[in-house]
Amino acid sequence: MDRAKNDLDLRKLEVFYWVAELGSFSLAAAHLSLRQPTVSAHIHELEEKLGSKLLNRVGGEITPTALGQILFERAKAVLALKRDTLAALDHFQGKVKGELLVGGSNIPGEYILPRKLGAFIQKYPEVKPVLRIGDSAGIIQAVLGGEVELGFVGFKGEDGRLSFQRIWKDEMVLAVSKDHPWSRLKAIDLEDLRKEGFISREGGSGTLRSFRRLLTRKGREPEKLLNVIMELGSTEAVKEALIAGLGVSILSRTSIQREIQAGLLREIPIRGLKLERDFYQIFHRQRTLSPVSQAFTHFIRHK
Repeated sequence: MDRAKNDLDLRKLEVFYWVAELGSFSLAAAHLSLRQPTVSAHIHELEEKLGSKLLNRVGGEITPTALGQILFERAKAVLALKRDTLAALDHFQGKVKGELLVGGSNIPGEYILPRKLGAFIQKYPEVKPVLRIGDSAGIIQAVLGGEVELGFVGFKGEDGRLSFQRIWKDEMVLAVSKDHPWSRLKAIDLEDLRKEGFISREGGSGTLRSFRRLLTRKGREPEKLLNVIMELGSTEAVKEALIAGLGVSILSRTSIQREIQAGLLREIPIRGLKLERDFYQIFHRQRTLSPVSQAFTHFIRHK
């Protein structure tokens, strides 16, 4: 058997993985610190080696072919093994270095983790954080799938494969535009929510789930109390809709500090309802955290 013909260049495999994962040659090039023509050449050479196309390029969208999907799954496993091996070597040598793969739901991902990560790399300059942001449900799936080692989410899931540890407190508030009639009130009643269009986050949002759970504990049915007029995929989109006067919403106080200070939004208490929740740090129970993830976990708990 011709060994050279059946070998795979692991660097080319890594390049292919990131093009497929990010759906972009340019984003993969930036992630790998390569020039885009170099990335294209690696993919072309890999396809030549295997004698088949690995990526579909339709309408500007890049997706794996059937063969490419098989290679993508294998590449994910190979790169995870490479990452674990390097982490084990660093751990043996007492080093804190390498990629820190972290996932955050919208609030911790956009408003808390960037500063925490910035402080962490000041202490450990050989660490490169890679932060993935999504809704809480998506980040939980990313931890399960091994795309990130640590996740920070807004609700406690039920999957026994994961460890959920309380890490930060958060308070949710009713937010309205500065020109909304409620902006001049000291507080509203819960029943008043029926009268206004409610701008909701998507179903996987920790903020939305926490609010619905609070209403249920109060004996209220969220579907009957909330007049949902639109569902938006990010906190920033919800804030823009509020500023435009399109409705009201429940948001994390952390996420609207700048808009409150700028006078664009108002925070209105709801009588008899304290909107508190926890953020959780999560990791897979059956996977040993890399030294860099262990160091970050210790850092944020003692900083």
